[in-house]
Amino acid sequence: MRKSVLAFVVLNLILVNCSFALITEKVGVLILAHGGRHSSWDETVNNATEALKRSYLVEVAFGMANPKSMQAGIDKLESQGATKIVVVPLFISSYSPIIRQNEYLLGLRESLADPPLLMPGMGADNSTAGMAMGASSEMSMQPLRFKAEIILTKPLDAHPLVAEILHERIAELSANPANETILIVAHGPNKEEDNRNWVKTMEKLTDQIREKQQRKGARFKQIFALTVRDDADTAVYEQAKEHLRTLVYQAGKDGDVIVIPLLLAQGGVEARYVKRLTGLAYKWSGKTLLPHPNITRFIQVSVENALQQQAGD
Repeated sequence: MRKSVLAFVVLNLILVNCSFALITEKVGVLILAHGGRHSSWDETVNNATEALKRSYLVEVAFGMANPKSMQAGIDKLESQGATKIVVVPLFISSYSPIIRQNEYLLGLRESLADPPLLMPGMGADNSTAGMAMGASSEMSMQPLRFKAEIILTKPLDAHPLVAEILHERIAELSANPANETILIVAHGPNKEEDNRNWVKTMEKLTDQIREKQQRKGARFKQIFALTVRDDADTAVYEQAKEHLRTLVYQAGKDGDVIVIPLLLAQGGVEARYVKRLTGLAYKWSGKTLLPHPNITRFIQVSVENALQQQAGD
């Protein structure tokens, strides 16, 4: 009898301690996003994170794996008592040196997998796309400082919530699906292997779009996924440009063409796509993934899944 009472008391103490830990534990969310040249780009991303502030401590770190903004975000979250930080990268694809550098900075890789991405204030020339590669800062690129537990989630990739947005963007321009060729166009990486995997991921999005369209009882003529590779070498850039123009030109000979940018937010990059297609006939709204409530949902789902998975381990 005495052993049963003792076991009951111990069990209750454990439950009380666990409950107290759950109550007192503060979860922080660090959103990683590219950042734009115009304040409206950053504002659009910030607006998408507002709803999360009702449940979590939230900070946004703009830049492409920028250690300064990431460290500042982590410091702010820890100063508010965050003991666990879920890091959500709002980037289009996992196949990018940006993602690999994020993993290194967050202590999930032992070393840099690529030449470091140089940031403003780190000796890089930021006059083009805000990113350069080189070895000059490799010695200064060190993992970030943090006391909180860090959990890194996946980028947008082929998430169903992204496919929903793209399908909506297409539907806004579509008039006769059976006569329409759809082109989903993304920025794309420099490395060939990354680009192949990036496009494969985009093709998973196009598969979902086909399925959604078929459920509506109508099919598009064709759907293509491709990258424009803005920051690649001139020869690669020109090849990607001609590939895009050829697809639009050929598809436009016997049907309509709809071009949809796979970008997080509007901020000027999408204008480069329009410039590439000068003189060709196609439909275009220029609408990006944001603003759309699905991006807020994506962040929420990413955080919830990360915390549930950890609790189950």
